[in-house]
Amino acid sequence: MIDEYIKAMRAGEKEYKARLAAGEYPYLTALDDICPDNDVLPQRNIGLQEIPVDLIAGTKTRARQNSFAPGFMPLLGSDTEFAAKWSNLYQAQLNEGFNSPIKAYEYLHKFYVQEGNKRVSVSRFLEMPTIMGDVIRILPAPEVMTDNPVYAEFLDFYRVAPIYDIVCEEPGAYTSIAELLGMSISADAEPWPDELVRELKSAYWIFCKVITATQEKLHGLALGDAFLVYLRIYAGDALGKPEKEVEKRIKKIRNELLIAHNKDKVSLVESSDEAVNAGGLITKAEKLVAGPESLLSKVLPAVAYSRKNPLKAAFIYDKMPDTSNWFFDHEEGRRYLEKTYDGIVKTERFIIDETKGERTEKTYASFDEAAEAAVKWGADAVFTPSVRQMDDTLRAAIKYSDVKFLNCSVNLAHHAVRTYFAKLYEAKFLAGLVAGAAAGADGSHRIGYRSGMPVYGTVACINAFAIGAAMTDPEVKIHLDWETKQDANWWWDMVNDGIHVVSAVDSLHNKDGSDAYGVCHVERCEPGQGNDLSGTCLITHLAAPVYKWGKLYEIIARTIIEGTYSSSAVDKKDRATNYWWGMISGVVDVEMSDAISPYTRRLVDVLRRNIIGGNFNPFDGELRSQEGVIRLEGDAPLTSMDVITMDWLNENVIGEIPRIDALDDEAKASVKLSGVEKARTGVR
Repeated sequence: MIDEYIKAMRAGEKEYKARLAAGEYPYLTALDDICPDNDVLPQRNIGLQEIPVDLIAGTKTRARQNSFAPGFMPLLGSDTEFAAKWSNLYQAQLNEGFNSPIKAYEYLHKFYVQEGNKRVSVSRFLEMPTIMGDVIRILPAPEVMTDNPVYAEFLDFYRVAPIYDIVCEEPGAYTSIAELLGMSISADAEPWPDELVRELKSAYWIFCKVITATQEKLHGLALGDAFLVYLRIYAGDALGKPEKEVEKRIKKIRNELLIAHNKDKVSLVESSDEAVNAGGLITKAEKLVAGPESLLSKVLPAVAYSRKNPLKAAFIYDKMPDTSNWFFDHEEGRRYLEKTYDGIVKTERFIIDETKGERTEKTYASFDEAAEAAVKWGADAVFTPSVRQMDDTLRAAIKYSDVKFLNCSVNLAHHAVRTYFAKLYEAKFLAGLVAGAAAGADGSHRIGYRSGMPVYGTVACINAFAIGAAMTDPEVKIHLDWETKQDANWWWDMVNDGIHVVSAVDSLHNKDGSDAYGVCHVERCEPGQGNDLSGTCLITHLAAPVYKWGKLYEIIARTIIEGTYSSSAVDKKDRATNYWWGMISGVVDVEMSDAISPYTRRLVDVLRRNIIGGNFNPFDGELRSQEGVIRLEGDAPLTSMDVITMDWLNENVIGEIPRIDALDDEAKASVKLSGVEKARTGVR
């Protein structure tokens, strides 16, 4: 067996020379070097475990470091006693397997061998996936644990599902795996059923085997994070599948895996003109002249939409539009879309009603049923207007790959689902100007601000409003409250606190019980004298930031009709396409009432024109948060992604970004998918 040792030794020498050439340490890593105080740290006896060989990172002490290259291939000569023992172990493994476990220490999800280095070397050479080992865990020092939150999360996972194999690097990944399986890794969670642990481990092994066999290049994406992408798409149907089925599925989600590993996961399309004209202005006439086999024919749409052959757009709602401000506005957008294209676009709505209540309109018991019905109806495109519908939308998009699926959200990275959202913060800034003028005029210098939930883009709206208000009333304070907090009563809390200027719901169709929308002035009055739903408040509407969803849907439909939707200029294979449009595209605006002064109106009009012209941004200039300076005059401007992911509050805001556990269940579902960092993690 000395010939096999020589092969292993040559592999070790090759790695040794490569490491030296790269200026790297050419021998095994020793735990005593990377954690000198490991002997005094708390230890926990894990016991006999099946150790993934790929997770064995080195040796415990320095004694055997120089006998191996970093990959555990041997370096000592073939005529040494070491070589003879290695060869004997090789033969023993081939004949009957190793007869005793190695001894290893686990530290930060890596293993360091105390006894059995040669057995690990033979295992690596034979490409064995695992080796039995007696494991002791070394618990990191508190400051090290703080710097490694994913490992802390892994310990919670391992306590209930003792699987070392699944290695994730994304914060929250282990929690997400648990939730997708209907389980928990919280401190009070019970250990998972043995059968589920076995099924999960088996599914992960098959997934990794297929990924390795198909040589899918994950480019640094941890296999555990890739497996989470797989779980998220296939959900409850992910476990217990044969290798061939998993192979087919991985081919379908290849682009999702490419995006998951990409640092710049999202490609923002911020100009509607860029979306419509992507790939150049090629006309249908040019296509006809060039002929069906030409390059132009391949670029332009294969389908010519008309009144006889309309573009079919389906809208899937998980709430009845007449009971939801958000879905009501999107329903208005759907109707606008169909009316605008006058027969060239046909729309249909598919409503999910899990309660199966009595309704005159047909409803569906689940998203899957609604999506199936939409596809059978002939949908070319499917719109889902809520961020909490994203996971369901993604699964449907993978299943029905010939249909275009779009979700109303931003900064969510999926190739199969395109997202769309509006820069409402531009209109909020203008509304802030109006509110600040009103608060300054009544001498209170106080404005109540109702916000929805802390998802991407929401905090930018709060801050833009606060900045606008301070420009017309430098003394103003914005009193922030959240409608989606548990037991929220924001309207009456503000009214009872004596706040007269309020930024309420961003919908003219307000169903929250106050009948207030946009920026309004509020006065308590005698019962029956008011114009709110209770009859005890007199509301004067001043300005309203509004979404123009119909305009946004019109533009997206145009990209499909004109064939630019799938242009490589906007459709990136390794990044998700997010439409994020503002006032210049006509998808948001601010409406003003006659109750505001002509001077305030003039200021709003001037700044509105400058925003549309690209000459003004609310986040230019000095920015100060509750904690201090964010940006000084002359500093580099905030990027679009800085604005979207903003999780700080302007210095004149009184309030905070709530943690996810303080929200109602519906908001939690959205924040898990699309929440700003402070809301999702609770880190302050």
